[in-house]
Amino acid sequence: MKKLLVVIVLLGGLFVTSGCQGNTSTSSENTQNAQSVESTERSVDQKQLIATIVITNKGEEVTSKEVAFQENESLLKVMKENFTIEEKDGFITSIDGMSQDQKNNVFWVYTVNNEMSDKGAQNLLLKKDDTITFNLQAF
Repeated sequence: MKKLLVVIVLLGGLFVTSGCQGNTSTSSENTQNAQSVESTERSVDQKQLIATIVITNKGEEVTSKEVAFQENESLLKVMKENFTIEEKDGFITSIDGMSQDQKNNVFWVYTVNNEMSDKGAQNLLLKKDDTITFNLQAF
């Protein structure tokens, strides 16, 4: 009887341990899936272009951020994806809580590669390595 009890305990232990090994296989599969997702994200990132967005207030830099974008994406779309903005008719009126003030003639203006833009953000298509500088300034 004692031998039978020992055999039952050993078989029970064997079943418990083999159950743990099944989890290891699942963990390995999860690791492989995660690596596959990372690889896919890297290949998508390689297709993305990079621009730099600089935010200034009265000429003083507040933030600077490199942003990824796809070919033919508008500045407005990229800004919405990377900053908290408000806009009206394709023109940005507030960035990260800093707003224009029409009564005091304070407005957002921006340059593209140090040249003043005459387009609204919705009409400007970003190009690789563009530097966009937004400045909240009084006129």
